[in-house]
Amino acid sequence: MSNLIGVRLNKEDHTEYLKIVKENGTNPSAMTAKIVHDWLRFQRIKQYRGDITLSGEILKKRHDAIKKNEIGKIVQHNAKVVISEMEFQVDNLDFAEISRRILEWNRENGISMIMRDRKDNTVFMQKHSLGAIWSEIQCKMYCKMFEIIGETIRSMRYDSNSFSFEVIRQN
Repeated sequence: MSNLIGVRLNKEDHTEYLKIVKENGTNPSAMTAKIVHDWLRFQRIKQYRGDITLSGEILKKRHDAIKKNEIGKIVQHNAKVVISEMEFQVDNLDFAEISRRILEWNRENGISMIMRDRKDNTVFMQKHSLGAIWSEIQCKMYCKMFEIIGETIRSMRYDSNSFSFEVIRQN
């Protein structure tokens, strides 16, 4: 036995939803049922077993264990992997696309990142509670990602509670 529910989506989400439905070779009703089922199962696991996978304290401790001399290698590797994946997903990987994805990625993880456009540059800023090593790795990784696509980094700052970097726009 099944029950009927109605769902309203904004236009952008609806368009994306129909695209996913088509890619999966199913229909909207079956896809909605699967999404709700999967989400409910995830929530139950999270609620009854405890969500430790994204715990800030666990991430902070793991990053604090990284030796300073390993940071450069980690940053290089992570930036290359992320850019490679993005290039596989879109035809034109540029400043706007990387910026959009970085902001979205952080928003989805519950971390607020601010992007401020200025005359010839863009500043990215983030406050967090994940420690100095995490801050350094994230800041340098984002900078390296922009450098890989030909942008120039004017400055970067990081500490245990925040980071910021400034990209000089080439276009």
